[in-house]
Amino acid sequence: MVEKELTVKRFIGHQIGITANLLRTVFTARITKYADNISPEQFAVLVCLRSGDGLSQNAIAEYVLKDDATITRILDSLEKKKLAVRKKAEHDRRSNLAYLTPRGRELIKTVFPKVKHLNERLLDGIEEDQIQVVFEVLAKLRDKARKI
Repeated sequence: MVEKELTVKRFIGHQIGITANLLRTVFTARITKYADNISPEQFAVLVCLRSGDGLSQNAIAEYVLKDDATITRILDSLEKKKLAVRKKAEHDRRSNLAYLTPRGRELIKTVFPKVKHLNERLLDGIEEDQIQVVFEVLAKLRDKARKI
């Protein structure tokens, strides 16, 4: 038997990691069931873009908590799939704004309710105040991790 002090089961990173991996698998399966070849990260960017107003890569990066290089790669992929498009910003010709295409809007309209339903099933039986505490704790952990 492994000594108690040598286990990772009480490490917050381990618990969050195994949970995140399982949730990613479940969400990926649901998303790809209805939208072939779309990753959860790509889906999150599409959801972010649904405002229709055009968003900078920085705004998208803040929304989905990814770095600019990752957002560039995701947008490249979404453009190839004709789900999103980048256009020069009118106020600053050096920057681009990203928009959903009609095909991207249709995908969100179809898939988002199914993913939302999955999320509701996962949270079923967990009190709203407990869910809020989880969100607050995760935000604090992200802030601390950024400072390390």
